Amino acid sequence: MSSNKRRKLNDTPPQLSAFAARRSLKTEKSTPSIRSNTQDVEVRETPTVSTGVPSPSNDILGKSALQDAASTAPTLQIEDIERGSDHVEKALDSEEDAPNSSFQSRAVSPEVIRQEPAIVLSTFRPNERNVKAAGSGSLTLKIAPGERLVILGEYDLTIRKGQITLLGATLGPSNTIYRVFAPSTHSLPVIRCLTTDINDAEIKVRQCNSGLGLLRPLSSLFGKLWNDDSGPLGSEYSALLKDDKKSSFQILFSSKDSPQKAYLQPVVSPPEWNQFLSKFTTQTNKKTPSILICGPKGSGKSTFAKLLTNRLLSPAAESNPNHISRLGKSKGVAILDLDPGQPEYSSQGQLSLIHLQEPNFGPPFTHPIPGNQSRIIRAHTIGAITPSMDPTLYINCALDLFIYYRNLLTMVPDCPLVINTPGWILGTGLEILMELITKFRPTDVVYMSQDGPQEVVESLREAAKATPVLTLPSQASEYTTRTPAHLRTMQAMSYFHLKSENRKELTWDGRPLTSIPPWEIKYSGEGAGILGIMCYGEQPPPPLLLEAINGSLVAVVVVDDMAAIPGWEAENQDATNEESPDLEPSTIEPPIQRMQTPLIVRTPKENLPYFNPLNTISLSPTHSHCLGLALVRGIDIPRQRLQVLTPISPKAIQEINEEGKTIVLVSGKFDTPGWAYIEELVQKDVAEKESRKGNVEGGGEADLEGLDEEILDGGRELKGKSDVGIGSQDAPWVEKLKGSQGRGIGARVWRVRRDLGRGGDGD
Repeated sequence: MSSNKRRKLNDTPPQLSAFAARRSLKTEKSTPSIRSNTQDVEVRETPTVSTGVPSPSNDILGKSALQDAASTAPTLQIEDIERGSDHVEKALDSEEDAPNSSFQSRAVSPEVIRQEPAIVLSTFRPNERNVKAAGSGSLTLKIAPGERLVILGEYDLTIRKGQITLLGATLGPSNTIYRVFAPSTHSLPVIRCLTTDINDAEIKVRQCNSGLGLLRPLSSLFGKLWNDDSGPLGSEYSALLKDDKKSSFQILFSSKDSPQKAYLQPVVSPPEWNQFLSKFTTQTNKKTPSILICGPKGSGKSTFAKLLTNRLLSPAAESNPNHISRLGKSKGVAILDLDPGQPEYSSQGQLSLIHLQEPNFGPPFTHPIPGNQSRIIRAHTIGAITPSMDPTLYINCALDLFIYYRNLLTMVPDCPLVINTPGWILGTGLEILMELITKFRPTDVVYMSQDGPQEVVESLREAAKATPVLTLPSQASEYTTRTPAHLRTMQAMSYFHLKSENRKELTWDGRPLTSIPPWEIKYSGEGAGILGIMCYGEQPPPPLLLEAINGSLVAVVVVDDMAAIPGWEAENQDATNEESPDLEPSTIEPPIQRMQTPLIVRTPKENLPYFNPLNTISLSPTHSHCLGLALVRGIDIPRQRLQVLTPISPKAIQEINEEGKTIVLVSGKFDTPGWAYIEELVQKDVAEKESRKGNVEGGGEADLEGLDEEILDGGRELKGKSDVGIGSQDAPWVEKLKGSQGRGIGARVWRVRRDLGRGGDGD
């Protein structure tokens, strides 16, 4: 008989709470993968180290019991898989006694990122026979065949005996000193002595001070990058050294040995990558390799390009003398960097051709320009960090750079080419890739994903025709302690704080930009330093030009020939079609427009020369090139001068003047340099906390992280003196607000409260 009574809510089996779930977990025999309704903890047996993402920092979620387990339990290895379940169960038991139920709910929330177990980083174990102090904080290390060594920090490396591999490079005995940057922001490079080697490898690791640490008081983004607190061997093996002072580097034996207590992992190269890289050591064909690397965002294109470049720069194995003659260091490697958002050796928004003569052992912010052993042959700006703003300009810039690579081959025969592309692979991005492949005709096309989309791969193969298109697995998402926006900010800071002196190594200036004397550029009258200001993308009206460019980034573009300016010389409008037939400008042609005159107008108040905003034009890459970026600090209207800050060397500007060429400043959609607005305020705040607490790191950096985050989003206002410390002096481009001053209703940041694991309304 049916009943119309509603079933009571408590007739259903009650849902287990977090505590009941843990207790039920104790009664089950766990497999290597432990699963519950609250959280997954999984230990997998893989041929490589784990590359998972760690849990959030303690100041957000509190210190969970799983974090305690990871910090107290011994390092997990393959043979510890069965023990891993017991460790996790004990951790869950200890958490039951926590006094704060809200804390417990947060700790087991499904939104909590899984905590990876500690992993082995270095198999090298120091002892009296393989470690020797070499003075001034240097160490001489002997690495046995099959051992690997992971070092955190910045150091100079010399190979004295044997052979090692480092980030794709094979290095043998020489007097060459290699500068290695291994910050905690990226996966750490691994020094290996191959198992196939017979003899030990002997290396010398020296302390170094590159000067990047000078940027630490200016932004918390540069804090906690290196080894700041420990000796070179850490606390476990410090007794081996008589003088164990603080060092610029530290050998890490497991992922929990980090002095900053951050999760660290080594660089991992999948077997498929290694198989492709090995052919450039063993091949003997006569064709100069040119490899185009493409794929989705975050697939490991930059990492693979770095490994490939280092492999091509490495001295080859003794068994292959032909490779030494073709791909030795004397030839170098040409890099065509077509990623304007994350360039390796240049500033944002820039496409460049670099002739590299030294291996790359550091992230981009450690070399915002190439060292003196390498050089930028030619560069162009597209005025944005993505090609989407002007695909035609992007392709024409890339084709012009490829022409210069062909010219390089006449001077440096057999110089290999590595082409790195952005991660835009759909729609117009796919059309761009197909056109580049058609025009460049590389010897190899590498697509960094085996998961498709299949139509993208098929389209690339159709464009490549006889050229093989190899699909390689994406690299597991590399864990970094900085977001892509943070890394772009760090690279911009590193670029603008470079010293322009012509030295053997890159050096940095630790002063805030507001305290550095700016360049003054006369912009009107006889002997003006610039021809005009051109805007890519949005075209503000002349009265708003100063507001648009003040406190922003502009590209410094040299006009080699006035034909670079559309409409300047009508008889030279077809000059861009004079190149080789297979490298004609892009087939994605912009609409033809009628030029409005005059080409250059003057702003009504400042008298700035401004390319007529009624003409949506860009400079032809065939007759112009980019020197770099500048930050517009201000304008002196009475003296008709622009004040800019730039690391471009005075020698380069002098050469431009001597050649009778002119300069155009190009404004576009670059990142807002919010970091430059607050450097002095941050420095003062850090100095105040240092004098008050005697600890810069503990008292300054952590408190300023939120300030940097707000400025990174493009904001130009500060909440008040209490948020930025001392500083009665007004900072440029910054307005100080107190409380809700100057804010409308709804202007405050809305913070969404997440489900903390509590029950429904009836609980």
